Amino acid sequence: MATPGFAFADPRPTPDNYDTFNPKDVFADSGVPVPPPEIEPIPPATRTPLVMALSDVLGTAASGQIQQSGQIVFHSVGDTGGVKNPAPQFAVADGLIGDLAGKDYTKGRPAFLYHLGDVVYYFGQEQYYFDQFYDPYRDYDAPIFAVPGNHDSAIAPSIPVPYSLQPFVDNFCTKTSVHNPIAQGCARTTMTEPAVYFTLDAPFVKIIGLYSNAGETAGVISGGAAGNAQLQFLLAQLQAAAAQRKGGDVRALIIAVHHPPFTGSSGHSPSPDMLAQIDAQCTAAGIWPDMVLSGHAHLYERYTRKMKSDGREIPYVVSGNGGYLNLSKFKTGKGGAAAKTGVAGGDGKGNVLTLETYNDTTFGFLRITVSAKSILVSSIGVDQTTKKTSSLDGFTLDLTKHIVTNGVGAKTASKSAAKAAKAKKASRQKSK
Repeated sequence: MATPGFAFADPRPTPDNYDTFNPKDVFADSGVPVPPPEIEPIPPATRTPLVMALSDVLGTAASGQIQQSGQIVFHSVGDTGGVKNPAPQFAVADGLIGDLAGKDYTKGRPAFLYHLGDVVYYFGQEQYYFDQFYDPYRDYDAPIFAVPGNHDSAIAPSIPVPYSLQPFVDNFCTKTSVHNPIAQGCARTTMTEPAVYFTLDAPFVKIIGLYSNAGETAGVISGGAAGNAQLQFLLAQLQAAAAQRKGGDVRALIIAVHHPPFTGSSGHSPSPDMLAQIDAQCTAAGIWPDMVLSGHAHLYERYTRKMKSDGREIPYVVSGNGGYLNLSKFKTGKGGAAAKTGVAGGDGKGNVLTLETYNDTTFGFLRITVSAKSILVSSIGVDQTTKKTSSLDGFTLDLTKHIVTNGVGAKTASKSAAKAAKAKKASRQKSK
C-alpha cells in the first residue's frame, strides 16, 4: 500500500517476540527521577504551511479511491508506549493490524492511524523508539500520524537532549521521508509532518492536531515558554475551515490534543484553561469542532457536550488505553460507588456535559468512519491473553443535525487479533 518515498509495513509479517528485548530497554527510563513538569518551548516548524494532505502520503490514486467510496476510515489511540510489560501494547497493535487485513478503501480499510500522544515513555528518548514504536507497528501497513504527549516532550536533567521533542521531531517531522537507523530492520520510514502541531487534510475530514506541552497535570497550548504561535495557528485554521464551510466544503472538523479537556480519571486531571483557549478561538472563528479526541488519561471515556449557543452536541472522546501498562481507574463516589453514566451535568461554562460511558479495565483503540453526513466511532477492546477484540462502545454523530446517537456502530468491532496472527502466519508461509 506504500507510495514512493514512504514505507509503512514490513514485506513479510512476523510474530511478536519479546525474547529479543533488552531488559533495560523494556524498563526504559522508569528509574529516572521525574522532575517538576515545566512548560517547554515549542520546536520550530520543519516547513510551511503547517498543513499536510493525506494524498501526499498515500498517493493521489488511494485518496481518489477513498473519495469515491463515500467515506474515510481511520484508527486513533494514545498512550501506547509499552514499558515494563510490552504485552498490552503488542495486543493493541495486533488488533489494529487485524483491522487492516483483507480490505481495500472501498470496503472500509482504515487509511491511517492518528496517534494521540505519549508514543514513547518516559522522556521520549530516541533509543526507545524501536521497542515502543517501530517494532510493535512493523506490520501496520498504513501511515501513522501523531501529536506529541507530555512524555514525548518531558525533559530530565540527567538525560541530555538538544531540545524538548527532538526525538519526536526526528521520527515524525522530517523534511523528507527517510529510514531512521533507530528503526533497525523495520521498513517504516519517518513521517513528514510540518511541525508538532499541524492540520491533516483528508477526504471527508480535516484534523487539527495540537501540542499540549509537557505538563503531567493540565495541558497548555500557549503562553510562557510555549509562546502564542500555536494559538494563532489554531485561529487561522478554524477561520479557514469556516470559510470552506461557507463555500460548500462539508468535511468534518476534528481537534486532536493529548491532554483531555474533560476526564474523570483518578490519576489525571482535566484541562479547563486549555479548553477555554480553544473555545475562545472557535467563538472568534465562528465554527466548532464536530469532535475532540484526546489521550493522556489511561482509559476510555466519552462525554457529550451540548452547547448552549445553538444546541449542537460535541463528542469528547478520551482514548488513552493504547498499551501503557497501568490503566487509570475512573474516580469513584462515596463508599467506592461507581461513577454514574448518562447523567447530565455542567461543564462550568453554562453548557450541558454528559458522561456517556467509560471503560477502565480494557486496552483498545478507536475505529472512526467519516462520511459527508456522519461520524461513526467504535471503541474496540483487545484481550491481552486471547487476542480477541470486543466492542466497548459505539456512537454516531449526525453532521447535519449535530446530534449524538449512542450504541450505533458498535457492531463494527467484530475482528479478532487472533485472526490477524493467522493472516501473518499464512503470509509468511506464502512468501517462503
